Amino acid sequence: MAEQKAVAKKRIGLSFARYYCAGDFITDGLYVAYLIFQAAVFHTIDYSNAVVLFNQTGRLRRGMRGIAEIAPAANENSLYIEKIRTFLAYEPEMKQGVGDEVPAGTGALELKNVSFRYTEESEEILHDISLKVEPGERVAIVGYNGAGKTTLIKLLMRLYDPSAGTMSYHGKDIKEYELSGYRNRVGVVFQDFKMYGATLLENVVLEDVGDGKAEEAAVTEALNKSGFGDRIETLPNGLSTGLTTEFDEKGVNLSGGESQKVAIARAFYRQADILIMDEPSSALDPIAEYNLNKAMHDAAEGKTVFYISHRLSTTRDADRILMLEKGRIIEEGTHEELLAKNGQYAEMWYAQAGKYTA
Repeated sequence: MAEQKAVAKKRIGLSFARYYCAGDFITDGLYVAYLIFQAAVFHTIDYSNAVVLFNQTGRLRRGMRGIAEIAPAANENSLYIEKIRTFLAYEPEMKQGVGDEVPAGTGALELKNVSFRYTEESEEILHDISLKVEPGERVAIVGYNGAGKTTLIKLLMRLYDPSAGTMSYHGKDIKEYELSGYRNRVGVVFQDFKMYGATLLENVVLEDVGDGKAEEAAVTEALNKSGFGDRIETLPNGLSTGLTTEFDEKGVNLSGGESQKVAIARAFYRQADILIMDEPSSALDPIAEYNLNKAMHDAAEGKTVFYISHRLSTTRDADRILMLEKGRIIEEGTHEELLAKNGQYAEMWYAQAGKYTA
């Protein structure tokens, strides 16, 4: 409190010096004295003109002060306006409705010498990644924060195109496929998922479903696969139960683990050929994590699956594990093969050995 009082006194003194001594005292006090001196001593103006001059000078001063305050604000606002204009004028490089239809079924996914940077001026996030994933293969991608795991996944989803190299699916460059058609073949669960102020069914479908009757069976199946099936029976209106209380006072707020299961059900509902799970079990307890892993294994039969996780219990059953560091694949193999190498993956695994046994 003593320090705050001392600072407050200094602040008041400086404000007084700034706004009064350097402002009103000079512009009002000294200027009034000057006008009176001109009228009383030199008689160059009469008293009525002195009053008019003082009033008009005050109006001029207030106008100039307004301009001085508006100019910086206008300059700051122009920066935001320029961003809006740039955004509105932006022409997407990825065109919708152009390209070939993606062949039916799961195909091989191949990356050749793929590198990526977000802007031409920024440094590369991924460096010379080469990888071939066979249909139905389960691939785990691990690494410390900033290794490039999520960026690699965004390229697989074709949210971005590589800065260098090529990516192919079913033996054809993914750029040759129609954009939405390719993206619809990819089901993804990110760790920063959201629940929306809509029904449970709409939160899974994420589209306009009308009365939702046609989607009920598929949504129920997807929720059962994600481990949310038992919870449906406890909801007051089943699939029609509103989530969150944003628009419905009687809406249900799900726990973090329950919300994550709904988010995973979205990927199962899409019937996608490629499933991407970015930390799919981060909000679950170990038992729920085990059940979810088993459910995902059964539900993803015949599909290509990518796992991203720091909890290596999720990755140990993968067909192949990729260890990323600074945008490069530094280790590749099965769980047992990487433990035998005694490298970075083994170091991460043994750091968690207190929770999960090898």
